[in-house]
Amino acid sequence: AWYQRRVREFQTFQHYFKQINLSASKAMSKNVNSTQFRTVDVDAYDEDNYEDDARDTGDSGAAEVTERANQVRGLLNQLKTKEALKIALKNPPVGNKDTSVKEQNYETVVSVLKSFKAADIDAAVADLDMVEIDILMKYLYKGFTCSPDKAASLLQWHEKVVAKGGLGSIVRVMVDRKGI
Repeated sequence: AWYQRRVREFQTFQHYFKQINLSASKAMSKNVNSTQFRTVDVDAYDEDNYEDDARDTGDSGAAEVTERANQVRGLLNQLKTKEALKIALKNPPVGNKDTSVKEQNYETVVSVLKSFKAADIDAAVADLDMVEIDILMKYLYKGFTCSPDKAASLLQWHEKVVAKGGLGSIVRVMVDRKGI
């Protein structure tokens, strides 16, 4: 009796084991025959093959920046510094390959920043949205690297921009591959 019970338990165990093993092998064979994973181009995500989205705007980028500089100069002559700042930060030549266009736009932004009184910086930064804050932060860091003589005035702006944009603004500027 003891032996027969053990044999029945063993047979039951074998039966369940065969069912489990068969279902696992069927599922595995379905997955092995799948070729859908082969349609993904893994090399497209390689960091060495990455290219920036550079626009080759040619003369149109230079004309746009020159027109913006003239607009900003006109607003500064009318003492409308907040409007001049917003226009200077609008549509920066991020993807333009011509460094002279980028430099001209940088000089326009710096001329606007220098025209503000220290007491008016808070109000100007408060009127900017987060995208404009990030663009301004890019120009501030460019100013720190390109024009150390202007760093004192740029630090006042940096303090106010960080107060509004937070540390996230700094991080976004640091990890952004597209330079201004």
